[in-house]
Amino acid sequence: MPKPGGTLKAREFLFYTEDQMLAQLPSTLPRPNRRVMWTILQLYYGDPAVHFELQPQVARGQVELGLHFEADADTNELRAGLLAEHTIPVLGTLGPGWELEAWTVSWRRLHRVFPFERLTADLGREVAGEFARLLETLHPMIDGLEAIRPAAEPAAPAPAAGRSHRRRFRRSQRPGAQKA
Repeated sequence: MPKPGGTLKAREFLFYTEDQMLAQLPSTLPRPNRRVMWTILQLYYGDPAVHFELQPQVARGQVELGLHFEADADTNELRAGLLAEHTIPVLGTLGPGWELEAWTVSWRRLHRVFPFERLTADLGREVAGEFARLLETLHPMIDGLEAIRPAAEPAAPAPAAGRSHRRRFRRSQRPGAQKA
């Protein structure tokens, strides 16, 4: 347990917030799959391209929490459109501060930002409460969102000469990263 009033490191905050959030979920809600990439936590049920993400961004002084759609552009647009059809009840349940947006050219997300001066246990508990509400609210829709699939998987483009084959926003399981 963090010390009251103490500052947490980004990974400590991530795991503390996750523990607090999981403790708040009803026992009837299935536990999601888990993927951790240093200070990014992704929870998902079936398709990892549809995941809940928690990321403390110390350099920016913010914690980002959201539901991300990170498949191909067409699939993400369809998934975000389906979610947008339910915006009023979803945002009514989640409360203020949430935004459904086109995050990159192809990725979409429903997210909220929590500004901070220090990562603390109090902030972790606040974010955990919002995280639990996000999972509870959107879990009934996840199967429908995941059911939207591309017609065919596009072939990956060949890397440009002299450039890394890794895409800037691609996030993958690193060796040694924790799994549930």
